[in-house]
Amino acid sequence: MVIPGHGRPTECKEENDMKRISAILAAVFILAMLLTVAGCSKKSENSIAGTWAYSDEETGIGAVYVLNEDGTGTYTMEVGEETVTYELKYEVQDGHLLVTYVNNEIFSEDDVFDSAFRFEGSDKLIISDTSGEEMTFVKQ
Repeated sequence: MVIPGHGRPTECKEENDMKRISAILAAVFILAMLLTVAGCSKKSENSIAGTWAYSDEETGIGAVYVLNEDGTGTYTMEVGEETVTYELKYEVQDGHLLVTYVNNEIFSEDDVFDSAFRFEGSDKLIISDTSGEEMTFVKQ
């Protein structure tokens, strides 16, 4: 015997609870997948790792950063016919490139050079020094 207000509504409530739980789990899963995909694409699009070259034909100054994925690299500076290469370690924090030069006699490994940077498209890296002067490096 079915008592009005009992039986079927309880079954509907259980079905509704299951549907609600399934919908929440599906939404959480979709959100997790979107964040994962966004994180991967952002890294590949905006990764600073690579070889970046600067050249000023007017002054004869050139520079090349080789930034490896593991946070190491080199900085080569050319002034006229003189070329100097420094080994470095780097970190990226909040739009800043933090560079420490290693294994050299000029810079202490305690010195951290902090430069703001931004990307212009996928092939240009704009680095600003503390005075606000900008240098445009092109991905090689």
